[in-house]
Amino acid sequence: MFSAFTKNFSRPKGFLGIVAGKIMALENTAINKWTIGKLRIRPGNRILEIGFGPGYSIGFMLKHYRRVIIDGVDVSETMKEQAEKQFSTYVKNGRVKLMKADAETVELPANTYDKLLSVNNYTIWNDPRAGLENLTRSLKPGGMAAITMQPREEDASAEKTKMFGRQIRDDMLACGYEDVRVSFKKVRPELTVCVTGIKKGGR
Repeated sequence: MFSAFTKNFSRPKGFLGIVAGKIMALENTAINKWTIGKLRIRPGNRILEIGFGPGYSIGFMLKHYRRVIIDGVDVSETMKEQAEKQFSTYVKNGRVKLMKADAETVELPANTYDKLLSVNNYTIWNDPRAGLENLTRSLKPGGMAAITMQPREEDASAEKTKMFGRQIRDDMLACGYEDVRVSFKKVRPELTVCVTGIKKGGR
């Protein structure tokens, strides 16, 4: 039972997936707000979220930023169905579009998004750098990405957080980002890192 439940945190599925999604939303509230605040969102921005889970960040952005359009990608069909139900009005009017796919293989229109965010899922992508490279194609030149990680494993530590930060920073630089910045925040249960960068070519 416990093994099945823990697996649902990486790929939520079925009833246990719904429960896992609710727990993730509660645990991620502070770091989602922190990450969104890093993006400097403007009215009318088109935003892409990878790993939207139960939809906390989507709901927060719809509430606090005018006329934003949000697309989301998640590997879990359960999370997609749950979020589509929650945001059904926005899905119908075209302000929210949700997709079940992997970051590495999702097909997205090039040079479309103003902002890109991912909270607590980057290191469980099948190939994080390949995924970021694929997603970056869909970001407008000058668009901004924010990737946040807070380790939750048994061996979670501040040093592991810093390791994640170095990995994400190196991947951003390799994928054509500039002004890459690494920020840390103390959020229970562990130190959290957010790495931001600007896609080259926007100046």
